[in-house]
Amino acid sequence: MTASAPAPASASDGPTPTAAPPLHVLIVDDHPVVAEGWEWITRGRIACRITAAATPSQAWRAWRREAPDVIVVDLTMGESKLAGLRLIARLRAAGAAAPILVFTMHRSPIIARRALQAGCNGITMKDSPSAEICEALREVAAGRDYVPADLARKIALMERPGAGRPRLTPRELDILRAIAAGLSYREIAERAGISYKTVSNVSQTLKDKLGAQSLSDLVVKAVRHLDESQGGT
Repeated sequence: MTASAPAPASASDGPTPTAAPPLHVLIVDDHPVVAEGWEWITRGRIACRITAAATPSQAWRAWRREAPDVIVVDLTMGESKLAGLRLIARLRAAGAAAPILVFTMHRSPIIARRALQAGCNGITMKDSPSAEICEALREVAAGRDYVPADLARKIALMERPGAGRPRLTPRELDILRAIAAGLSYREIAERAGISYKTVSNVSQTLKDKLGAQSLSDLVVKAVRHLDESQGGT
């Protein structure tokens, strides 16, 4: 008994569907292990091709060279606490259309709002469960915004009338007044009886809260913040 030949495919069967190409994701983080972590997190969940960049300049070149589908950006790189914000703004100013997902440890709604204003499409935390991180990637890749619910609520509360000024601790206010008066970090430390490092750390927190990019910018914003606070009392 001879085997019958297979029936020819009919035209109505149509072409065999092909798998969608993997999502090309550019990871911008100064720790190589983060890009490796993304490969592990997405394995079996999202088909991805990962490209890594360790600095904003590397990310800029990679974006221009490879046109990734999604750009994942850490906010802190090297000694610059918010280098990622400047990168996001630069990419958007250059016409980058790829969705940008911020991947960070910063939980401050002030910083999150600044990232959204700079042009990111979503925010997820580095300590979030893998499933949640993948959900954030899927959402921004599909053209939708993504912000964790608790962070979104905090940002919404900041938009209420009268909620524009950040709340400062007594120590932050004392150091802010000293900065507005033109004192150096060393002079502030000596007068307050605290270490220079403490003054520097508090000043960095004040920059984050007031949206200052430099010490000179912080001086200007300190004077403005104190004037507004006195005017509202």
